[in-house]
Amino acid sequence: MQLLTEIATRDSAIAEMESATTVLRGGCEEVRQFSGRPGGRVCTFLPSNNVLYSYVLFGLMPGLWSDEVLIRPSARTRNAVLALHELLEDIPHNPVTMADVSQRQFVALCHEAEMVVFTGRYENLQKIKDSIPSEIPILGFGSGPNPVVAGPSADISQVVRATVASRLFNGGQDCLCPDLLIAHASIYAELRGKLAGAFDAVPRAPREQPGLIVPSMYYTDAFEAAASFIEVHRGKVFAGGAVDRQDCWLEPTIVEFPRLSETHPPELFSPVICLTSYREAAEIRAWLASETEVERGMYVSVYGEPGLREVILGTSINCGPRTSFDIEDGNRPFGGYGRRASARWQGGDVVARPLLLSREAGQTSVASTFPTRAVAR
Repeated sequence: MQLLTEIATRDSAIAEMESATTVLRGGCEEVRQFSGRPGGRVCTFLPSNNVLYSYVLFGLMPGLWSDEVLIRPSARTRNAVLALHELLEDIPHNPVTMADVSQRQFVALCHEAEMVVFTGRYENLQKIKDSIPSEIPILGFGSGPNPVVAGPSADISQVVRATVASRLFNGGQDCLCPDLLIAHASIYAELRGKLAGAFDAVPRAPREQPGLIVPSMYYTDAFEAAASFIEVHRGKVFAGGAVDRQDCWLEPTIVEFPRLSETHPPELFSPVICLTSYREAAEIRAWLASETEVERGMYVSVYGEPGLREVILGTSINCGPRTSFDIEDGNRPFGGYGRRASARWQGGDVVARPLLLSREAGQTSVASTFPTRAVAR
């Protein structure tokens, strides 16, 4: 806990440990379903957040069906990951070897891999993928805006509770946090006011304090990007907006945009959420089918909107009246159908789909498919 709270809030660290334990408990079942060729090397570019959970998902789990797992830690959390590995390297059957080397050196090690796992910015994936032999599958785990839709019959209090909890999870520093809330015009004003009040009630506190809090941000580059976003859109800030550069802290902030069709927020990775309205479900369908959102479709939460019933909307998985955190399961495929969210790159081709390492290890090419569990609404 002491190690994890150097990066994460206490509540998110507890959630991370629980998720990691749950995934390990499901390991035997995953192995029973494994249909690939056992052995070989897996190379993983570890993400900078959720370091324990990621170590389990991309280190210990593929070790159940491979001979060797090489992990390159992110520069942002290098010291924490090396300390974590020191704690865990002597547990039975740990296949993980830390490759604390340059990106170029690690790419060279990937040439001998059966599979490469890349977690990080899509642009960085594009830079390295052509340096890896094309026959080696690269699994790209990225991010998406994970929008929340609040329809005309939504329970506004439920939407606010869920959105605040998910947007401020680990101070907003998680790829599953929603970057956009889309509210029906009939409830927009009421929801906006209640969301602002709920944000304002969350205390500013150090990461070690239990409960939902707004801590100083750990990732300085994410802080600078979010602070810049607030300044660029200062005229659209409805609530919050304070920036404390000395302590790397951002006040929970709501940024309003007048038209959904023109609202495509970046991954904010901070306690900042964008807000816009709509009148017809068709507007949301068109937005999810737009070129930008098709590329990064991951999850979408839908509350009280009967016009959005499909399991897949655009390239996003419909979570129904639940958050992306509620449906995430480390023993099942992760992500959506946008290539920036989750995709397999191999042989010069790419297919975007939810990814699970053990299943992907049994696929012979990007064209291979497997049934993905539908998310119940």
